[in-house]
Amino acid sequence: MAFSFLALAITGLLILYGKYFAMPLMGGMAYGSFLNVCKNIHNFTGPVFTICILVFFLLFAHKNLPGKGDLEWLMSFGGIFSGKHVPAGFFNMGEKFWFWFGMTFLGLVISAPGFVLDMIVPFMTIEYTRGTMQIANIIHSSAAILMSAMAMGHIYIGTIGMQGSIDGMKTGYVDATWAKEHHELWYDKLNK
Repeated sequence: MAFSFLALAITGLLILYGKYFAMPLMGGMAYGSFLNVCKNIHNFTGPVFTICILVFFLLFAHKNLPGKGDLEWLMSFGGIFSGKHVPAGFFNMGEKFWFWFGMTFLGLVISAPGFVLDMIVPFMTIEYTRGTMQIANIIHSSAAILMSAMAMGHIYIGTIGMQGSIDGMKTGYVDATWAKEHHELWYDKLNK
């Protein structure tokens, strides 16, 4: 999912804004060929990303349901407003928000018009008029920019923003000290 997201974000930004910074550097002919490669990578990676969203939803939806401590976490914004540690379960409320809004909702909002733009809408008859494609492009681009902005925060916290979190992402395991410090309710549940 991470690799498909990065491929889509990079190629999407180049398709959307590349004419302002890449074309002056490369020249029109080279940029046209480069843009064609970006478009093909984007079009073929999009369905892979949608499949990843569905798989991740099936794997993690049950762990992202509202639980004990979520309201307290939300009210203090993970301890930022209160200055105190807020216990969290397997996923804290910020991660749950990312899962439900950032990944699931925005991911599907991006995917649906993406399929329209690729002209591969299964089980539906769509008139591919200029107006339809313009609306699909606006929805797709707007949701993708919002998701990319949210993902930058998610990536920062998951890599260098929180010591030890990248190890958990790479291996699927965290040490007991890290679990107790960041996800105390989950740690306590495992130790019962």
